[in-house]
Amino acid sequence: MLFDDQYLEEIKSRIDIVELVSRYVSLQPAGRNYRALCPFHEEKTPSFLVSPEKGIFHCFGCGVGGNIFTFVMKMESLTFPEAVAFLAEKCGMELPTLGKSITRQTKERDKLFLLNETLSRYYYQCLLNPGDELAHAARSYIYERRGLKPEIIEQFGIGFSPASGKESIAFLMEAGFSGQDVIKAGVGVVTKSGELLDRFRGRITFALHDVQGRVIGFGGRILGDGEPKYVNVSDTPVFSKGRNLYGLFASRNFIQRSHQAILVEGYMDFLTLFQEGINNCVASMGTSLTKDQAMLLRRYAEEVIICYDSDAAGQAATVRGMNILQEQGITVRILPIPAPYDPDSFLRQKGREKFLEIMEEAPSLFDFQLELFVKDYGLSSLESKAKIIRGMVPFLQSIRDPVERSLKVSYLAERLKVGESVIYSALRREKAPEAVLSSFVSRESGKVKAEKMLLRAMMESQFWRETVVKELEVQNFSRPEHRRIFRVFADSEEEGNLSPSDLIDIFSGDEEISCCITEIMTREDLQGGLNQEVVEDLIRRLKLASVEEEMQRIQEELSREDNEERLQYYHFLSQEREKLKRLD
Repeated sequence: MLFDDQYLEEIKSRIDIVELVSRYVSLQPAGRNYRALCPFHEEKTPSFLVSPEKGIFHCFGCGVGGNIFTFVMKMESLTFPEAVAFLAEKCGMELPTLGKSITRQTKERDKLFLLNETLSRYYYQCLLNPGDELAHAARSYIYERRGLKPEIIEQFGIGFSPASGKESIAFLMEAGFSGQDVIKAGVGVVTKSGELLDRFRGRITFALHDVQGRVIGFGGRILGDGEPKYVNVSDTPVFSKGRNLYGLFASRNFIQRSHQAILVEGYMDFLTLFQEGINNCVASMGTSLTKDQAMLLRRYAEEVIICYDSDAAGQAATVRGMNILQEQGITVRILPIPAPYDPDSFLRQKGREKFLEIMEEAPSLFDFQLELFVKDYGLSSLESKAKIIRGMVPFLQSIRDPVERSLKVSYLAERLKVGESVIYSALRREKAPEAVLSSFVSRESGKVKAEKMLLRAMMESQFWRETVVKELEVQNFSRPEHRRIFRVFADSEEEGNLSPSDLIDIFSGDEEISCCITEIMTREDLQGGLNQEVVEDLIRRLKLASVEEEMQRIQEELSREDNEERLQYYHFLSQEREKLKRLD
């Protein structure tokens, strides 16, 4: 490990896993634990469990599990050292010097973060350059046409890239970065003649941040007319367009407090809303919303208001795709801005109060889409009603709450003047999405379950740990991950319990082991009822299974060739098997 056990334990003692996880998902009490919809996969029934007593989490849907470090690694896309640093900062602990222990991957990511931050500051200074005519035009566009204030420009890292495309590259080289670094960061492009130039040359630049506020890439807008109007950095080791939302680093606390997010399309829409004090907003960066972005929003918001420009009603296909949010259990409303405005121009010309007024009247996604279909097909014929019903089926299927779905069916039937049975019939004919994630059903053998019960006993009690280690050997366990966990217990000379969280730290970086540990410690069918008689019976079952497996292997050997020594060993094992059976 890169950090000593005492340091990691100190962090774990200061960080409440329930408080940490609840910053990302909505946890509900479930006995001594907490449940939620899993943030790592799409589901409609909560299968994600957090155990404050054990300091672990586990999802019975996708199998992911771990402790606070694992959780932060996955939620924030961090390496283990980065996750430790992230949590150490949260609880006010200084980070020890890691020296050569830092992995190459961590170094690469850190270098890209530094390059992006360095370039962001450079672009900002270029924007303020009084001697550059294009920079002056950029300032005029940003300050005068768009009305952005200096503090917003500085906070969100808006800048300008000089037109030649060479100055910024030279600046990065002087700062100690290589051409390969520049290309890897997605900032540099190589021309046909082999020259390395800035991808955003001659453009207004927008720094793109992750949820922690680190600069992970850039977008660029052309000055004047031309295509493409916007250029974004390509995917890099620190940036993925489909997994990030513009401005979320600054707005997530506002979104979390209000439980509501306003989703706009572009950078300028977001910046104007934020500047006007409507801070619970994010931008999808002009792309159709992805599942990853929807899951990211679900960490902070219970309701999303989609606020696209005045042409949104004509972009029916885009709006139809927004049921991806509804599938995540988020309430969705649509706010079409009146023509000829977009959110940015509407706010600047009509004002904040008018915007909030029309936002209050924003219809639900279901109602909005229904009215679009009615407008397209009308209600004058059976054929038109059939088209509307077929069009609304995906929206009905994406509603997770059966009560809400039933009410929507009733409303649609009344609106179309048809029987509810007609709509339910259409729902049955369509291939329905997975409505409910079935509860965890173990298909494992009795031996595997016995192994897990013994490993759980060893995690919970030093007495059981010593008992099992004395009676069993590593080869008594069938699964590789079980053997590795048992071996740690067998080799450990520590007094007291090795907690599940401690074990996860020992195997840090091994997701398979982490998931195995958290599954064992959170499965209800492995809990309780452990006493001397039960533990002895589990040990006997593992010994018996091992003996029978060995007998089968020797029997196969004897079927190929006679061997007196192996035959005697087979008889010995047969006697051992009978002894173990008599103990039953």
